Amino acid sequence: MSDKAQALRQIVGLAQEHGLLAEDIAAALQSDGVSSNSQRSFGILSKVLAYLGAVFALAGMTIFIGMLWDDFNSATRVLVTLGVGFAIFLFALAATTDNRFGKAITPMFLIAALLQPTGIIVMLEEYARGGNPEHGLLFMCVVMLTQQFLTFRAKGVTVLLFTSLFFGAAGFGTLCEIMEIDFGITAVALGIGLTSVAFSIDRTTHRAIAPFWYFVGSTFVLYGAFDLLKDSALEIVYFAIPAAVMYLGVVVRSRTLLFSSVIALMSFTGWYFRDSLANAFGLMFMGFLLISLSALAMQLNRKFIQNRG
Repeated sequence: MSDKAQALRQIVGLAQEHGLLAEDIAAALQSDGVSSNSQRSFGILSKVLAYLGAVFALAGMTIFIGMLWDDFNSATRVLVTLGVGFAIFLFALAATTDNRFGKAITPMFLIAALLQPTGIIVMLEEYARGGNPEHGLLFMCVVMLTQQFLTFRAKGVTVLLFTSLFFGAAGFGTLCEIMEIDFGITAVALGIGLTSVAFSIDRTTHRAIAPFWYFVGSTFVLYGAFDLLKDSALEIVYFAIPAAVMYLGVVVRSRTLLFSSVIALMSFTGWYFRDSLANAFGLMFMGFLLISLSALAMQLNRKFIQNRG
């Protein structure tokens, strides 16, 4: 006898034992469903109100600090930025040990990741004298990267991996700017690195942030390559780069890479044939090209990505 049949026999036995009718059981089930829906709706409403309250509180604190900023001395300015940010970071760190505050961890870490860098910049502005401002920015990125990544290794919170990548990318870009490396080279190198890291993240439990970094990495690669090749004898070669990103999107099954490559192909085609698009035939060509690329993207998505396991 199956488990379902056995369960039904038990329900029938209990109903006969206690004199219950089918209408009584149906009414009880309907009542439970309504109660469950009411609890779910109340839970959603309470979360929305909690998030709105947090946003209003943060906005009010920001406005208050802005109004009194000119009246603060150097120590107070550092305290209301770096001090508050570090305190929120410590609260978030403590909340990781209590499941009741699981929903609040991500917002607190993000707010801390916003206030702490601001506080470091304010501290350098108030107490440092002379020097290159880009060195101070690099110092801030290194400090924040160290804090965020070491905390991520200890706690395994996804948002800390996200902020670690952000400060790492910002620090790399600042270092290349200090070394006066060409922007195109910096963008391509940074894009390749971020795309590679996103590919690794996509195979872990932190895959929720992989699409964002796929998009950022591919954008840097595509724009950096365009900056290097435009107005040169090899600019026609650029068509191969979005095509390569599209192929990579199929291989790794990423809609984000597919989207960025299609946008890059359409944008570069419009730029490359900008003189020809002024007439009707050029516009018709561009229209057919857009339709073809969109159809190709949908076909690739349906064939290789949609059924991703």
